[in-house]
Amino acid sequence: MQIQLTLPDIEVVQIANAFENVPHTHDGHYQLTIPTHGTCYFTHENKQMTLVPGEALLLHADERHCFHIGDDAGVIIAITEGGRFDASLPEVRGRDETALRLQVEPGLVKARFRRWLDLSMPSGELLAEQQSETLILNELLELMQGGGEKGLLSDKEQSPQLSDKHITQAVEYIRAHYTEAIKIDDAAAIALQSRFHFIRSFKAATGYAPYQYVLHLRMEEARRLLKGTAHTVMEISFMLGFSTPSQFYRVFEKSTGATPEQYRLRQ
Repeated sequence: MQIQLTLPDIEVVQIANAFENVPHTHDGHYQLTIPTHGTCYFTHENKQMTLVPGEALLLHADERHCFHIGDDAGVIIAITEGGRFDASLPEVRGRDETALRLQVEPGLVKARFRRWLDLSMPSGELLAEQQSETLILNELLELMQGGGEKGLLSDKEQSPQLSDKHITQAVEYIRAHYTEAIKIDDAAAIALQSRFHFIRSFKAATGYAPYQYVLHLRMEEARRLLKGTAHTVMEISFMLGFSTPSQFYRVFEKSTGATPEQYRLRQ
């Protein structure tokens, strides 16, 4: 059995029961292998090793490897572009080996994976994908250091000395562009913060993560348009920046408990 979530810059796969692959590399990408139960028989650059629950193996980009598990075993594998880990790896490794054994709590990994699946539900929107990637990557980094709350972040990022005006400017930017394809890096740059710290600071200031704030603004405008104009539901969905009318329907019904047509009839 395999369950896979794929975002533009990160892929996470849960594998259970018998599985075997052939020796291969991931061009420019790191791989983190985390056994969840049973034994994982791993080969790294022709060196054989075993991994059991509570352990994990981090491979540097381009290292040749393969593994196999039996019917009584399972693993979670994360693959991401090397630059995503570069800033944090020196703090974790502090040595020259390319493959690094880590201690990771398997129950925590499985719980996080279920949450990641929810985070990565398809939306067709860049901001949602980037926000999900950022949160998943940060939680992976936390797991790599034993589940610490702050993750593998620099001291400077852990305690940013920033004025509230930068977050206010980022909020104003999103309010001005919420019907467009917003990039999280653009908003984070306005706030002078990294992606992860911007998401955290933005939520502290508004009560919403950036993409959820965009949806909040869109729903406010959707209610106004449904109540006060003759625009069709399809027209409104595209006016608000949704990639498809079905996405608009899903978000609107979740927000109001009614379909757009039902809401309009009640007004």
